[in-house]
Amino acid sequence: MRARLIVEAGVVVPQSLDLPIDQTVRLGRNHQNDVVVDDPHASRWHAELMYDGSNWLVANRSKTNGTKVNGVRIQEATPLESNYVIGIGDARLRFALDSSTEGTAEFPIFGETRSTEKDVSVNGSTNNDIHQTILHPDELTALVQFMTASLTETTPHGLVNLALVTILRQTLANVAGFLGIDEEDSHFRLVLPAQAEVDTKLSRKLTARVEREKRAVWLGAAVLREMDSESLVGYRDAIGVPLRVGRTVGDDKDSETLGTLHVYRSNRLFSEREVRFCEVLAGCLGNALNVLRTRRALEADNLRLRDHATGPSDILVGDSPAMKLLRQQIAQFARLPCTVLITGESGVGKELVALGLHQLSPRGKGPLVTLNCGAIPATLAESELFGHEKGAFSGAERDRMGCFLRADQGTMFLDEIGEMPMPEQTKLLRVLESKIVRPVGGDEEIKVDVRILAATNRDLKRELQENRFRKDLYFRLGTTIHVPPLREHLEDVPALATHFLGRLNAEYRRQTALSASAIDRLQAYPWPGNVRQLRTVLETTVATTDSAVISARALERLLLDEPSGTVSELLPTLNLDDLESRAIRQALGQTGGNNTQAARVLGIHRDTLLTKMKKYGIERKG
Repeated sequence: MRARLIVEAGVVVPQSLDLPIDQTVRLGRNHQNDVVVDDPHASRWHAELMYDGSNWLVANRSKTNGTKVNGVRIQEATPLESNYVIGIGDARLRFALDSSTEGTAEFPIFGETRSTEKDVSVNGSTNNDIHQTILHPDELTALVQFMTASLTETTPHGLVNLALVTILRQTLANVAGFLGIDEEDSHFRLVLPAQAEVDTKLSRKLTARVEREKRAVWLGAAVLREMDSESLVGYRDAIGVPLRVGRTVGDDKDSETLGTLHVYRSNRLFSEREVRFCEVLAGCLGNALNVLRTRRALEADNLRLRDHATGPSDILVGDSPAMKLLRQQIAQFARLPCTVLITGESGVGKELVALGLHQLSPRGKGPLVTLNCGAIPATLAESELFGHEKGAFSGAERDRMGCFLRADQGTMFLDEIGEMPMPEQTKLLRVLESKIVRPVGGDEEIKVDVRILAATNRDLKRELQENRFRKDLYFRLGTTIHVPPLREHLEDVPALATHFLGRLNAEYRRQTALSASAIDRLQAYPWPGNVRQLRTVLETTVATTDSAVISARALERLLLDEPSGTVSELLPTLNLDDLESRAIRQALGQTGGNNTQAARVLGIHRDTLLTKMKKYGIERKG
């Protein structure tokens, strides 16, 4: 004989309960009861049900407000029959009996025997109760609408905002919000409705409890008061749901917790069904965020690879002391949230350091967006950084997402930041401090969660003295990693050459190797264009030489025209601008004035080459 309590009226948790024959079931306002009755006329311990071996009985335990059965106040333990109604204040609970072992439409079997352990802190209900609640058609409709709308969202904040709107509409909660897992990560915080943004502080205590228990936490009125959280004063009930991204099947080793969804209500308690809806929606949101993050990371990789197709490598090659130190610095700073400035001459591999810092960081699965600050016109710099709305200026025919939004939840690499115009430096500094961007022509301020990496081949301290770089921005760039020029670790040249030849042989479907004399020649050369120049020399040799063994003679025509050692002897007397100007003129001479080919030889973007030619007064041909 199965017995069940089913709520017909009032705020009662759970909405239904299979009654165990081997223990007493307590009803009342206190959250430790098996059935929590949120009613002003309910006592903390109001009534109890028990099975005496032949009958189910209900007994009143309230000294002030009594308990009724079928509208009649009881004085002593009263036997219950099927469909009797128990009344506590305004709450009505129907007692139902069924002798069958199979579930029916009116008496479905919810699951296994009810556990006595409260798996979720939810007003006396269990984790099993929540997970076995079947969603109603309106809830399914809301989830489908959310998933459909999520396909058009392009940022993580947009997805979270869409989820919070859905929760508010479905649960009629007063406040819904999201709080990032990192206490310092205050920029990843959303609160709806908009008018509650300023006054509402999401409870850190609730967040901590969700993180500690690694599951949804449903407080209820009594637990909420016992929690003693200033952020929850004035609310009657609160739910905290962990937001996970990644695989959540089995254990959570392959999932990442981004933070906690908060849902607050001031007028009444939440129902089990509403808690379950929030949990299911959080799962859908986590999947949508995972898909979006993967898509954005692939898009960023495609753009980066397209713009850096002639880059030196995708890994740092070499075992010299200089390269070992560089790898140690990358590993040390990758896990830290600080901004990193990468310095070094053109072609040394600063972008590879940025790639390593990103891939080894907690943001490694997010996008890495690269912006070459020296390759964009000053008039378009703000649009590149922050995006623009349709009609913001002449030629703005559609909305465009800027680098900061594309890099949200990931990393932005500002290459050649020393080339950035002063007005854009001011705007960049403001974003670094506030984590808020506003697209050109837009009124809405958008919060972003981006780690900044920057690189330069300029001496920024000298740029500060000559008022070409903002001092406050320089100090905001923080930690510095210096990438040594190739001439300072020439012992890595054989390993680099072997690495590049392996890739070039596969690309050109050839089998070539360097002779001993060729390796000696490469190691003796000072490489003003650094690693990129080395790769370009090898690629040109493989493309234009028929021999399977590359000789030193075959390399000579591709090296700059100084005898070995001449550039090294000049280096102490040259500043960086002199060396850069000299290298550009020689590359142009080598390529017959072809700007595109000269840029490839130097390992820089064509637009960057044109900018530097203008700077040094080098005449442009064609």
